[in-house]
Amino acid sequence: MLKFDRERCKTMKIGFIGLGNMGFPMALNMMKAGYEVHGKNRSSKKEEAFAAQGGNVAHSYKQLAQEMDIIVTCLPMPEDVQDVYLGEDGIIKHAREGLILVDCSTVSPALSASLEQAADQAGLLFVDAPVSGGTTGAASGTLTIMVGGQQETFNKVLPVLQAVGQHIHWVGEAGSGSAVKLINQLMVGIHTQATSEALALAEQFGLDLKQLFQILNVSFAQSKIFERHYTQFIAEQNYQPGFAIKLLAKDLNLAVEAASSMGVQSVVGARVKALLQRAMHQGHGDQDMSGMFVYQQERDHQQREQGKLKHFAVFLPMLDPDKSVQYREEHLAFLAERRQAGMLLANGRFVDGAGGLVIYRAASQDEVEHWVKQDPYIIQQARRYEIHEWDIVLADE
Repeated sequence: MLKFDRERCKTMKIGFIGLGNMGFPMALNMMKAGYEVHGKNRSSKKEEAFAAQGGNVAHSYKQLAQEMDIIVTCLPMPEDVQDVYLGEDGIIKHAREGLILVDCSTVSPALSASLEQAADQAGLLFVDAPVSGGTTGAASGTLTIMVGGQQETFNKVLPVLQAVGQHIHWVGEAGSGSAVKLINQLMVGIHTQATSEALALAEQFGLDLKQLFQILNVSFAQSKIFERHYTQFIAEQNYQPGFAIKLLAKDLNLAVEAASSMGVQSVVGARVKALLQRAMHQGHGDQDMSGMFVYQQERDHQQREQGKLKHFAVFLPMLDPDKSVQYREEHLAFLAERRQAGMLLANGRFVDGAGGLVIYRAASQDEVEHWVKQDPYIIQQARRYEIHEWDIVLADE
């Protein structure tokens, strides 16, 4: 085990960008460990709360980039990470040489690798260090941290990470930490859906959920996600977010995309990804991820009342080739919205130019026709349409 001069390390100034549900307690724990921490957040209320706890508030990313020894970021979306690091007013453009960058956000391995490359070209050091353990782990300083990047850089930031984490692992080159986190999130999403379906089934059997939890929690079905979701949220019927459905949906998108890029078929992950998107469309995005149980109950109730959704094949024969080219992007954007809402099973076009085919999920043909008439192809008379109910049998790939 490496030995560190902790007192010398604690003279380093840390900039912390992203004082959200995870970042705020992490920044506080760094302060408790003796570090001088300067916080920056998109919301001024979070900055005010941080100042009230004794933290310093930075004026800009540029200030942090020029005055800090280490900058830690913990941001919700990949777009936020790109902007903070690579934007015109971002860190890398304005950083002093030798600055160490630590990104604790959940992003793609490719983005983490590109950030390290940009940092290296600017004379900076970078590691991706996503975290797991939720808001409870962030508050208690017991997070699991998976770090990718140069091992020498990892050694330099380890004392800082030890202020917020209990299980800290260097896992390889830049992007490796993000890869481990996405694998973690893939399993979190799947376990979340398993919990939702299992408890919904138990309710229909008339079982006592508290007793069921006590049994399953000491059986092979046990998982940290099951325990978290039931004890902290479902049993309390409180779905205020520790980690919101919309963020889990973002992570599953990244995980499934990463699997596809590596030639790995994520059949269950893709299904959970679609369910999370539908839950968001139905207004559950700001609930805690355990709220997928509520969405499961709603879907089950709807099916019992209305019956199962049917599949409809919509053939879009060519009407005007020029207009088809002109409005293609609008058509694809329209389909992307339907897909995110869980209305779309598949879409494509015939390579001989005859037209396209879209397969919708819906309760009735009238519902599908209502959607089809909103398609830019139909509005602009680039295509005509034919709708056929399809008795489709899906096979495992």
